[in-house]
Amino acid sequence: MNETQEKQKILIVEDDLDIAESLALFYHHHNLETLHIDDGANVIQAVSTYQPDLIVLDIMLPNKTGIECCEEIRQFSNVPIIMLTAKVNQSDKNIGLSTGADDYLCKPFDTMELILRSKSLLARTHGTVSFSKLTVDPEKGKVVYQDKKVELSTLEASLFSLLYNKPDRIYSRDEILDLAYPQYRHITDRTIDSHVKKFAISLKRLALLKIL
Repeated sequence: MNETQEKQKILIVEDDLDIAESLALFYHHHNLETLHIDDGANVIQAVSTYQPDLIVLDIMLPNKTGIECCEEIRQFSNVPIIMLTAKVNQSDKNIGLSTGADDYLCKPFDTMELILRSKSLLARTHGTVSFSKLTVDPEKGKVVYQDKKVELSTLEASLFSLLYNKPDRIYSRDEILDLAYPQYRHITDRTIDSHVKKFAISLKRLALLKIL
């Protein structure tokens, strides 16, 4: 890795100090940064502030289980999560995956296998991890905020995606026509105004505008 390139970050959530220290050493050897916490009650705050590229999450934690943590994380982030557990029951594994985990390893596990799985997930999700209560899916024409959905037409979704991805930029109507509607040359200024007004009303209804 280039020395000037920012290291990818791993959040290790594990109350067994020996396991956590061992994992940190292995990740550091592979040029990955780590942060360790050992209490489920501190997970959400750590994810929000540290904004890791990957989370290694033990299921059995003090104060809040890994399952509960995973469910809460998925309310505002798509960061990849690998769950660790001493349980080997298939139903437990299914519960872990159904709550949003991307992978699952049972203890005792081979550390090198975890590293390889971590690197595979990091490579697959590089540049796509987000930490926001708002999720935009322009292909399906949906804006989702904590499971509440706003359905948009294809044209509305295209316009919203353009504005959402560049929140600090001001676009002229001509620029919007070129960037958001390149294949729809019949779109007028009045149509753009109508689309903006429609989804602004919808987003206000979900109290979203204050986080955009």
